[in-house]
Amino acid sequence: MGCHLLGDSGYPCKKWLLTPFLRPLAGPQTNYNRTRSSVERAFGQFKRRFPVLHGEIRLKPEKACKVIIACAVLHNICKDRNIPLPPTDGHDGFGRHDGQSGGLLAITTPVAALR
Repeated sequence: MGCHLLGDSGYPCKKWLLTPFLRPLAGPQTNYNRTRSSVERAFGQFKRRFPVLHGEIRLKPEKACKVIIACAVLHNICKDRNIPLPPTDGHDGFGRHDGQSGGLLAITTPVAALR
């Protein structure tokens, strides 16, 4: 389909699923892992600001993409206006402690929607 998904080290590397290098060599592999970390931090901010993104989105893929893009746009507006992220209390609003996932959520968002 001409796209790739990012997964963490708990998933196997597939042609369409990119995972971090466990023992990266200096250069491109290290740079790739650093870039992945930046993307993961951005997703963490999205999930903190918009709890709907923290677990399984029970929408049709087309509608889920629109929700994610809307969250990215609103997040950028918040950043432009220096609106801080909500404080974390160690819970995600769904009865789970931060860091617990509600399952694999694989979504591709247009790069232009991300800051």
